[in-house]
Amino acid sequence: MTPSSSSRPTNPRLALLVIAVVFAILNADITTVNVALVTLGKDLHADLGDLQWGLNSYMLAFAALIVAAGRVADVFGRRRCLLAGAILFAVASLLCGIASTLSVLVIGRVLQGAAGALMVPAGMAIISNAYGAEQRALALGTLVGVSGVAQSMGPLLGGFLTAEVSWRWVFLMNLPLVAVIMIVAVRSIQESHAENTSHRIDIIGVIILAAALTNLLLGLSAAQSPDKDQVVGLGLIALSLVSFVILTFIERRTDNAILEGKLLRLPSFLCSCVASFLLGFVFFLFLFITAVYLQERLGYNALTAGIALAPLSLVLAVTGVMSGRLTSRFPLTTLLIISCVSLASGLAILSFMPASYGYVGMVLPFLLIAAGVGPGFTLLNTAGLAAISAERSGQATGMIYMFRFAGGAIGVSAASALHSALFRHQLVFRLSETPLSFAQQKLLEQPGAAERIRQIDSGLLASQVEQVRQAFYESFVAAFTGTLRLNVILPIAIAILTMMLMMRKKEGTKQTPSMDAGAAADL
Repeated sequence: MTPSSSSRPTNPRLALLVIAVVFAILNADITTVNVALVTLGKDLHADLGDLQWGLNSYMLAFAALIVAAGRVADVFGRRRCLLAGAILFAVASLLCGIASTLSVLVIGRVLQGAAGALMVPAGMAIISNAYGAEQRALALGTLVGVSGVAQSMGPLLGGFLTAEVSWRWVFLMNLPLVAVIMIVAVRSIQESHAENTSHRIDIIGVIILAAALTNLLLGLSAAQSPDKDQVVGLGLIALSLVSFVILTFIERRTDNAILEGKLLRLPSFLCSCVASFLLGFVFFLFLFITAVYLQERLGYNALTAGIALAPLSLVLAVTGVMSGRLTSRFPLTTLLIISCVSLASGLAILSFMPASYGYVGMVLPFLLIAAGVGPGFTLLNTAGLAAISAERSGQATGMIYMFRFAGGAIGVSAASALHSALFRHQLVFRLSETPLSFAQQKLLEQPGAAERIRQIDSGLLASQVEQVRQAFYESFVAAFTGTLRLNVILPIAIAILTMMLMMRKKEGTKQTPSMDAGAAADL
């Protein structure tokens, strides 16, 4: 690392405070927005299919840019990138807070994701540079803990602001925090660059990856609509798949690629990336449809929904931190398989839980899911980085984050598509004998539809209005449980990848040298 001689030495404690606040904001930004989506959708006149962009536009930008942003921080300076990211995040938060349409909000969320991608690798590098080897692990562990606490508090904070003040303050509250970050960072963090780092940045790779992800998400969204939009959706999905294939070929011939071939050829690291993608997919899918379910089916407001999700987030944070310590006592692959079993069990139980049990019936599945996801993310990071040399850990971490948030963005889009398709099918079936117009049926698909049922009673008998209400609730439950059941297989797939990794390691101990060790030595 090459520090700048023009600035005062980095104050490790203040640097850790700054980066901890950054991580807290970025991690809370997903869960706070999640519980605000239904209220936000009412104000901006967006349906469920559109609301997904409030979440996945942020994750899409983050996933597409984080690896390249790490290279930018190495070349142009970590503190400089941290400050630039903070300024961009403040501007983006202001744009989201004053948004009058969903399109403006989505643009703001994309900019927030880009800002987060700039700040995370820069912050990790600053902490790694500020602390020695003995204290570095403790400092990085602190960041993990802070991130978990922020995630756990996010639903509660977002619910309170949405219900008691305005959903706009979910975004506007970032402005004073960013101001504190910038003031403290300027006074306490010394500029630094990576030594002998290539200035070449894989811009083409970033563009193709972003285009492929965007086309896939747009395709999944369009495929939910009837008639010709479905053809457009399938065309976009096909274009996305072609883009991913092109990206693979280009990255093989590119220096400083965002998808580093040498890293992906390591079986342990590749398994970790694929499993992180699947875990991000299933977790953010679950989080999205559950927040909607609590408000649409159970009738909770944003604050109550935030309180309902708080135990899940808290257990997720605690188990995530604890799992890192348990790796010294138990095999990592064993802990991963236990996490997968817990996650799959929670999803399966929740998908078969009768709606009449209400929130009480959801508590145990919530805790099982959290006890699977929290350790899962931590352990997959550990497994992936175990095969990587220390000097490549920054790039490897960025790639794992990229796979995780790409999976999350696609998962949210898939959740919206699956839920909407199942809901629409169930609703049409249950209302086959009730004379509703197409416009009235579309009204039932809007956020806050439970409150709008009374708006469709024109020309209907009282008994028919009750049939509509019952059909709505039953269809919503069927869509929620059906979506969960279709995704129970994903934790099983992660467990299979984990067992493959375990078998690979056992084979490696019988061979000299092992394939993973030999490949890692080349890095």
